[in-house]
Amino acid sequence: MKKFNTEEKIILAIDGLDIFQAKVLLERCPNIKWVKVGLELFMREGPNVIKILKNLNKKIFLDLKFHDIPNTMSAACYEVSKLGVDIISVHASAGSKALTASKKASLEGAKIATVNAPCVIGITVLTSLSTKEFQTDLDRKNSIEENVIRLAKLSFDAGLDGCVCSPLEAKILRSMYKNNFELITPGIRTNIQKKDDQNRIMTPFEAISNGASKLVIGRAITKAKDPNKAFLDICESICYYH
Repeated sequence: MKKFNTEEKIILAIDGLDIFQAKVLLERCPNIKWVKVGLELFMREGPNVIKILKNLNKKIFLDLKFHDIPNTMSAACYEVSKLGVDIISVHASAGSKALTASKKASLEGAKIATVNAPCVIGITVLTSLSTKEFQTDLDRKNSIEENVIRLAKLSFDAGLDGCVCSPLEAKILRSMYKNNFELITPGIRTNIQKKDDQNRIMTPFEAISNGASKLVIGRAITKAKDPNKAFLDICESICYYH
């Protein structure tokens, strides 16, 4: 059995909230350490949202999923790294040149701003995609798992700090990469019957058992009648695993 700091394992997705609602929620849930700021919230509130969350002593996963030519991606990573965020995401499918340039630029941006450099992680295959959609909409002949493995390797070889994958692929990736390669998993559901807009899902305990480093969880906490209890219950559910 392994025991660890469960509060460090959960990243609260607050994209459906405005900054006032997010502050109220975080005040009600003082044990939450990590928050995820995605495109929706960042576009609504702007970079100032990062400053507000940092003033609340939160660690920040800025999940903007950059995907562009190498020059544009590296320039974007340079700029957001100066904000002092802890993790940023880029699409691994942008290719090794873009990934290598993005990681290098993140280090340079953080150095200029005299802040800690963020982890840069590669998005593999979005957890909203089902096997059928992946094969038909994207015209892919190989499996989701094969593509996730390929894109994780691309991320690793480019010097990135980890990748985003569904909990279904976490087990095989953890067998390939040590714990210092982050595996961040969305698609986490406390009620496995309630998929919402996700397809490849697992419970928090299953995902951690499969080797996930951190779990991205939103509605199970933000929509709960008692968000603090919901958060603490999830922490308790992953407190011990084999």
